[in-house]
Amino acid sequence: MLATCKPKIRESIEKREGLWVRLEEAVSKRDWQKPLLWFHVASAGEFLQAQPLIVRCTAEGAECVLTFSSINAFRWLQRPGQTETQNLLAIDFLPVDKISNVRRLLGLMQPSRLVWVSYDLWPNLVWESHRQGIPQSLISGIVHAGSHRTANLVGRSFYHSLYTCLEHILTVSEADRRRILSAIPEHPQVDVMGDTRCDSVLERRDVLEIPELPPAAKDRFVFVAGSTWPPDEACIFSVLKEALNKYPELFLILAPHEPTEEHLKNAEIFFSGTSMVRWSQVSTATSEVRILLIDSVGILAGLYHSAKMAYVGGAFTTGVHNILEPASLGATVAFGPKHDNSMEALQMLEQKLATTVKNSTEFQDWFFALLNDHERCVQLGGQSRAFVETQAGAADICTPLLVADLS
Repeated sequence: MLATCKPKIRESIEKREGLWVRLEEAVSKRDWQKPLLWFHVASAGEFLQAQPLIVRCTAEGAECVLTFSSINAFRWLQRPGQTETQNLLAIDFLPVDKISNVRRLLGLMQPSRLVWVSYDLWPNLVWESHRQGIPQSLISGIVHAGSHRTANLVGRSFYHSLYTCLEHILTVSEADRRRILSAIPEHPQVDVMGDTRCDSVLERRDVLEIPELPPAAKDRFVFVAGSTWPPDEACIFSVLKEALNKYPELFLILAPHEPTEEHLKNAEIFFSGTSMVRWSQVSTATSEVRILLIDSVGILAGLYHSAKMAYVGGAFTTGVHNILEPASLGATVAFGPKHDNSMEALQMLEQKLATTVKNSTEFQDWFFALLNDHERCVQLGGQSRAFVETQAGAADICTPLLVADLS
């Protein structure tokens, strides 16, 4: 019933068909002389946090597998030309967290260590791995302010039972460390190690494939609205429409987080009257085009390369998406009010490198101010790039802890 009502859940169930056959085939190619590190992530963003560790652990002689929870991760990893999975023995959905599946999976994988990324702990897998004596680590750990994990006695008690099974808990920030310690004050290894996503973003930046924009974008002031959801668009679209009329040098790139046909058509209807082309039809773009509408996934990071300014979506719903990608490429960044999930967002706000907006008026104030002051916009973009570069290094700190004493 739930799967019928929720297309993403239904698709996730469908994509799990044949899961055990795929996992068994992949693991059959394992080199049993090498330790096996098993990484688990929720979605694509957490995969980016795992990636620099996977590269380093593989270089240290380990084999790595990765499981994920979200259909969005599956879609992201299916994009043409992706190379992120080349260091992995296996990559697939994590089977449903029931004890029979957990025991079967542990018997198949026989991991030397299980590495949880950020927050997505599956209880039966945590408990059974601990019972079997398999070391476990949490890296780039986060706990949002007010999270049910630590905000009440029930949450703290439940997560105490999970955290006590982990050998290392390596957090993004001191605030995350304190929140985890509120659930398990006696844990001996809860340490701040930073966010490995910074390493991932910078390493990807060095080999980034830059999409070729239509000729109409050349020498224009490019603004990217990336990973947006309808509440983000309700905040920014009316301002963008006004700006197109007021600033002839402006070129917009709209990249919704989920480019469904309905979502794309809504954008086309809103901006009707302004020349727009979809990415899939970019070869037909005329010199009059003012808006590029992205109808595929996996190219957003490359699009940020051309941006002077960027709005990153998600912060009117569950939390802001990846602000590091545009910042690392020198774009000046804004996002909505729900950004406590991102330590980098908080730090950039504190240093006045980024802006948060609660409504269209605040977005317009930010957007028009920088459209009227290109020099200030470029200056902020350069400072944002430098900020991300100073955050690198967490992966090099974490890797020795993950590969030590494994067999």
